[in-house]
Amino acid sequence: MQSSDSTVSTARLSRATDEIWVVDDAPISAAGLKLPVRMTVIRLSNGDLVLHSPVRYSPALQDELERLGAIRYLLAPNIAHWMFLSDWQRALPQLTTFAARGLSARRQVRAARVRIDRELGDSAPEEWRADLEAVSVNAPMFCEIELFDKRSRTLILTDLVQNLDPDDLSAPNEAAANLLGVSKPNGMAPVYLRLLLRLGGRSARAAAERLVRLSPERVIFAHGDWFKTDGTGRLRRSLHWLLPAGASGSEPRQMIGTRVVITGASSGIGRATALAFASEGASVVLAARRGEVLTSLAAECEALGGRALAIPTDVTDAEAVQRLAREAEDAFGGIDVWINNAGTGVFGAYQDADIALHRRTIEVNLLGTMHGAFAVLPIFLRQNRGILINNISLGGWAPTPFAAAYTASKFGLRGFTASLRQELRAHRKIHVCGVFPAMVDTPGFVHGANVSGRTLDPGPLLYQSEDVAQTFVSLVHAPRDEVAVGWPARAGQFAYAIAPQVAENIVGAGFRFLLSRARPAKSSEGTMLEAGPQGTSIDGGWLSRKQLPPAGVISKGLAAFGIAACLAFVASKAGRTPERRVRTKRGRA
Repeated sequence: MQSSDSTVSTARLSRATDEIWVVDDAPISAAGLKLPVRMTVIRLSNGDLVLHSPVRYSPALQDELERLGAIRYLLAPNIAHWMFLSDWQRALPQLTTFAARGLSARRQVRAARVRIDRELGDSAPEEWRADLEAVSVNAPMFCEIELFDKRSRTLILTDLVQNLDPDDLSAPNEAAANLLGVSKPNGMAPVYLRLLLRLGGRSARAAAERLVRLSPERVIFAHGDWFKTDGTGRLRRSLHWLLPAGASGSEPRQMIGTRVVITGASSGIGRATALAFASEGASVVLAARRGEVLTSLAAECEALGGRALAIPTDVTDAEAVQRLAREAEDAFGGIDVWINNAGTGVFGAYQDADIALHRRTIEVNLLGTMHGAFAVLPIFLRQNRGILINNISLGGWAPTPFAAAYTASKFGLRGFTASLRQELRAHRKIHVCGVFPAMVDTPGFVHGANVSGRTLDPGPLLYQSEDVAQTFVSLVHAPRDEVAVGWPARAGQFAYAIAPQVAENIVGAGFRFLLSRARPAKSSEGTMLEAGPQGTSIDGGWLSRKQLPPAGVISKGLAAFGIAACLAFVASKAGRTPERRVRTKRGRA
């Protein structure tokens, strides 16, 4: 939605399922195109109503909805669908308003005094989780929250699919709809949105694949004729431009029967890893401190076709990790892959943090991984096979200033992984792999402690959790000793190996400069000592807030530009050479 008008609501309410209704309203004008608009009304199991992408408010519509249940929640599912929120908020000030990331920061939203109570990431609010799953589709300058009703297998989108009926459009509007690619029966996202989503990298592709894997029976969206039947097939056709190559939805899943244990699974890389393996048909065992988050994630994994078991575990407790291994083996008959992914850190001058935070960093990052290896290796040895993957970090190759305990844990973890690998060389079917990601957009900065007194900013070159998750998947297919995720990780390794003092001085000077320019912030222990509700998404929202493409996309773009520039240079040289030769010959004559 880009512009509104003063049209009085002519909303028509119709039932889609036992617990879902659609409200079709008069069109709006969006860049000259007349777009029909639709609100989806979801009744939760407790009788509360969620109004997804609210249309124009009217007392008559409110009365009609209140006969269905108590209106409790408004959802602005992307950064364009918010224009009618203020009218609903004035009429019903007690409502809770959820929104896609980035909406509350928009100047137009602040000017309109729209109240946003909470922005959503890649998980549904706790109040909705029994009935709904949320999937966040992210790209530069765009974020959309998709909802999946588990009871009726109904997927609710907004602009990711548009499917306008040409019979309802004027001739100029029909031409515009065809140009944008939003005409029935093969409607997609408009072409400008498709371009943005292609810049969303692996995260956007993984989200699209996840939506198809949910196998919806019907798909509702805000503009055009929604898919009342054959939801999965029609959705796949509408998203074919975004789905990963070969993701037809009917290909055999290569990891059916593979049993995978993932620590630190409740958010970030761990959450992305769980969903990636579940999409491949694997059986996943999810471990983290937050049991309720794991239970919800397990349901999402099973909806994707994998089996899932949630086991709340604190990896600093050796006995708890032993119990995790026993329960995983009992549930699935063995363990094929163990991924030590749990990690944390404290940022700031070493002496400014309580020693308990430094100790906790070592306990989680290094001892937690050692506990995992100690618990699973006897199982691997009995089976005579298995893959142990330790998520280490760029910080295991190059020291990170103002993160001394983190650096100590990661250097130790790299050494531990290499040592263990050599011990097990005689067991050719047991592999020990180290993964070294560069900076990744995760909720880790929310979970870690910050005693620097400054606001943290991970910078513009951020990889996605899905990049690391896909590396884990590839290691199961083809194990390797060490793998870097992102060229900055390899660059850091190379620089520190060749010129360690120069590398240290450059990085140290860079960190001191950035801290001197950063905004003040209160010190925080994050969730290091006590688990908290914050940060359950795959990403940390950094790329969304910065409106930047992920580092993987930027790197490919720079590589393509470099190759093109080299080819152009070679071509220009080749084109000028004959001319010089001709002139030389003429001069001699």
